[in-house]
Amino acid sequence: MGFCLFNNVAIAASYLLNERTKLGIRRILIVEWDVHHGNDTQNMFKVILGYFIFQYIASSDGSHCMIGEDHGVGYNINVPWEHGQCGDADYLAVWDHILIPIAEAYNPDIILISAGFDAAMGDPLGGCCITPYGYSVMLKRLMKFADGKIVLALEGGYNLNSLANSVFACAKTLLEGSPIVGNFEGRPFESTWRLINEVRNELKTYWSVFSIDLPEEILIANVERYLIQVIVHALGSTEIYCSCVRPLKMIQTRVTKIG
Repeated sequence: MGFCLFNNVAIAASYLLNERTKLGIRRILIVEWDVHHGNDTQNMFKVILGYFIFQYIASSDGSHCMIGEDHGVGYNINVPWEHGQCGDADYLAVWDHILIPIAEAYNPDIILISAGFDAAMGDPLGGCCITPYGYSVMLKRLMKFADGKIVLALEGGYNLNSLANSVFACAKTLLEGSPIVGNFEGRPFESTWRLINEVRNELKTYWSVFSIDLPEEILIANVERYLIQVIVHALGSTEIYCSCVRPLKMIQTRVTKIG
């Protein structure tokens, strides 16, 4: 669904698969944090590859029920946000409760990130609000896997300032091994927790790490926040609403299983 002539990450993954014996690579994790659903990457690797994708405009093949085929069942993971804006807290909730547990269980030999930055705050296409600090923390949490063998392939971004700041944050994190200075505000949407539960339930047959439900106190706390959102929105105060609620969006990931 993107605008690229060549799918650089898919080409790289295909090469790694073809040369896996020589390179000693058995498990590839592809993470896409772009706004658009990576449907072509999903179609290329849905039988064998591990893939994780976040998206807002969810096509029919971007459902969280699309989890791969044949030997790859359970290795294609879609996280389709329910509405069009996302924040750091929403992405990191998915990181903590879906992506990181899978990465720990899967133990990839290399991670390829389709690093589109159109979900960055200020981007006119994505309409989301991931901060440079958010991207930095997301990246840092993945760097502990695969002995640090991680590739970021730039795939988009339509506001030069947002793009530059986000890329700089990620490059600095890669070079220095720690996130940039920053902090988070707000908490994930109620719909984010609902989606996380749906994805975990869909995958628990294939990933034992999801056999344990999320702590009840997390869900209760976010139901309370959801009710506040509804009340504020009903009062029609856009200014208050925006200060209380962080926009939300979607992500996708895929894991590559060989052998």
